[in-house]
Order: sequence, then structure tokens, then C-alpha cells
Amino acid sequence: MSTIFIMYTITLTGNSSELSCDFFPPLETSKNSKICLLGFQTNNSIPNITEKCNKIGFVYKTDKDLTLLDVYSLPIGSYELSDIEATIKRILSDSKVSFELKANNNTLKCEMLCSIFVDLTMPNNIGSLLGFKSKLYDANVKHVSDTLVNITETNCIYIESNLVMGSFNNGKQCHTIHEFYPNVPPGYKIVEVPRHLVFYPLNTTSITRASIILKNQNNELIDLRGEPVSVRLLIQDL
Repeated sequence: MSTIFIMYTITLTGNSSELSCDFFPPLETSKNSKICLLGFQTNNSIPNITEKCNKIGFVYKTDKDLTLLDVYSLPIGSYELSDIEATIKRILSDSKVSFELKANNNTLKCEMLCSIFVDLTMPNNIGSLLGFKSKLYDANVKHVSDTLVNITETNCIYIESNLVMGSFNNGKQCHTIHEFYPNVPPGYKIVEVPRHLVFYPLNTTSITRASIILKNQNNELIDLRGEPVSVRLLIQDL
């Protein structure tokens, strides 16, 4: 005798990393019901230059003292290393300052050369992203970053649902229904469809609210900068 399954799909849409909808009357399911992710769509507009790491300063050295040229803020956005260099060069285009920022593909470190002093001592400076310590860097010297370039802050996107149980992260119970790394360049469409559906037990038999939260590996909300998001869930009622 064949088993009959009752299935429900829930689609959540919006423009943020937190989505939710309410059910009235509640959606009633059996105690053996399970849930999985069917699909996730958005645009890859996740910034790696944010207000936490977008400052850089430049300093002239005169005979008597150091004179601050200015502290600049890079616009928030998604950058490759070459984009950061090009943006800083545009910022300095009205001056006679030369600036270079290159990646060493062998060491995975960053090399910086500037005709004046580079100041990375201010709060929220770009140094941590490039692997440089917070200090003043001499002019006309090629500086190699102290650590590897960390230009991609989001290493993983965790999709969490309030309806999920049976998921663990580093030994602690969580609500993750799916995790993945966006494998498209900035500005391109992210379409995540699991190749194999992974079902998790539902933590309730009476669903009054369904919510989705998008976080990174540091348990921080993903900044999608207002891009449209669509998430589709499947509930299998056994």
C-alpha cells in the first residue's frame, strides 16, 4: 500500500536579510513533518567595503613635521583588489600623489607603494581587509601586508528558519536549514537550488509564523543593500 504525503510550500519575499509571514488560521501538521529549502534567489550585492573598514589617510612629510593630507572614505560596495586601487587613485587624482596596490598571487598577500606616507591608524581603516596592521607606512617603500588579504568577509551564507530543529553549528543547536557560498561575482544573480533536498524535523505542529534570517559565518546579518530576496520552503507532512 503506497504512502500518501501531504506537502506545503511557503514562499517568503522581501528586501532584507530577515523575512517572515504569519498564518491565520495556523497551518496544522503532524508530529513527523519535515521541512527543507527548495530555493533561494537574490543578487550578489554583499559589500566587503563597509563603514567598519573603509578609511585610509595620507600624510606629507615636511622638514619639520608630518602633515596630514586627508582621511578618505571609500564608498560602501563590493570590490576586488584592483577596484580598491582604482578608487583610491581617483580620490588622489587632483594631487601629485602616486599610489599602487597589488596582489601577490604566490603569497596571497598585498603589496602597497605610495609616494607619501599612508596612515592606517584611524578607526575603521581598510588595513584589516588588506592584511596591514594599524600604523603609519613610509613613503616610497613597497610594503607587504602582515597577513593574507581578507577581501571576502562573507565566507558562507547561513539560511536560518524558526521552524527548523536538528541542525548544529560547532556543537551548538541552531536553526540552519541550508548553507552555501555565493559563487557568482558581485552584481550577478544568486540562484541557490539544493542538488539534494535535506529535510529537518519541524519544531511545531501548529505553524503560526514562518521566518527566515540570513547570516554569515560570524553570526552577523547579511547586508543585501535592499536587493530583492526570495526563499521557498517545502514542508512534507508524513
